[in-house]
Amino acid sequence: MIKKVLYTLFRIKKVQKGEIVISRLSDLLRAGFSPSFLADEFLRIDSEVWGEITDDSRYLRTRDIVLTNFIHCPDIIYCAFEDGIMVGTLTNMYLEEEKILAKTSWYEKTAGGTLANHKRSCETALGVDLTVVKTASRRVSERLVLTALVVSLLGGGLKAVFVGSRIPAYHKNSHLSVREYVSGRRPNGKPLDPELYFYLKNGFKIARIIPNYMNDPQSLNYGMMVRWDNPFYKLTKIFPPLKHLIKKIGEMTLLGLPHIK
Repeated sequence: MIKKVLYTLFRIKKVQKGEIVISRLSDLLRAGFSPSFLADEFLRIDSEVWGEITDDSRYLRTRDIVLTNFIHCPDIIYCAFEDGIMVGTLTNMYLEEEKILAKTSWYEKTAGGTLANHKRSCETALGVDLTVVKTASRRVSERLVLTALVVSLLGGGLKAVFVGSRIPAYHKNSHLSVREYVSGRRPNGKPLDPELYFYLKNGFKIARIIPNYMNDPQSLNYGMMVRWDNPFYKLTKIFPPLKHLIKKIGEMTLLGLPHIK
């Protein structure tokens, strides 16, 4: 993953037709995109993705909640576009590590999804959601995660980022304990769960199993808190200009503005 990050940092990105464009919410707002339009797009994607996962309305954001997210964390919310259509979102917040790792639900960790407990002074971040429609190309999720890691984690000089991963294939393996399931491997060495595999192959490590993380029948309501540590954390503490350089290069190479259809 470090090699992938370094490669991405030192290539200049040219946006071409049909290419995935990753935009930071704050940049979209500064460019004149309407908060109302963007909120509608977030709600469309949320409904399409999470509406199939859970029937618990607490985990489906409302317009008011989305607009509140925009107010609290515009610099660490990202959107993915393909052919001028928004196909994915990634939302982060800053929160104390002990609160992230506490055995509390997603709803509790995010103040009911509002992110009202976001603390800019914290050196750890929580990935609130990674939401990508099924019709998007497979690269969208990885591009969103990579961009957030470079621009927000490395560029922000944070210590680590945590993500609450679902384990959506667990219901097919419920004869195993959750610990056996997440540590189990296929004959090819890959984890049993496809979503957990996505995070582990991108450099995340399992930090904690959290029961009752959300109402998610496929995951039997479990969440896996996975962690990605900033390899440059101590170095940027000694030499702060490094994080600003990383952030600037990341913004130049990874971020863009879409041409909306």
